[in-house]
Amino acid sequence: MVAGGRHLSLWHDLPLPHTHNDRALLLAAVFVGAAVLMLLAMRRRPAPFVLAVEGGSLRLPPDTLARYLAAELARDPDVVASRATFTLRGERLRARAWVALRPLAPAAALRERLTTLATAALRDRLGLTVEVREPTLRVLRVRELARYLR
Repeated sequence: MVAGGRHLSLWHDLPLPHTHNDRALLLAAVFVGAAVLMLLAMRRRPAPFVLAVEGGSLRLPPDTLARYLAAELARDPDVVASRATFTLRGERLRARAWVALRPLAPAAALRERLTTLATAALRDRLGLTVEVREPTLRVLRVRELARYLR
């Protein structure tokens, strides 16, 4: 193209800034955008639990156990809502639960009953060695109940 008296430049053919400062700002914006997209793509997802079971190992996403335990706790008639989280430190699997109870529920008696229920669900039914911590209980007020019963 230069031999024909015309040269081809990407900067002049596209509607981009023509000054060096504006081009540097545009290039910096493109790099920041690429970095943000890369961080979003590589954001940390919880690692699956690799549990030793009879005859090998079992690889589970952490939310699978959490949903199972929350469903088991929700089977109790005094439980309105429940959530569970699991952590794996070394070889020790730990379970922690948050439970919303119906109004006027006896929290002290339910704490022990729900801990036993969680232990039985994980150890007896699934055969997992889990350290089950006492659940965090919240006795709801009557006006809060509607939010959890949707």
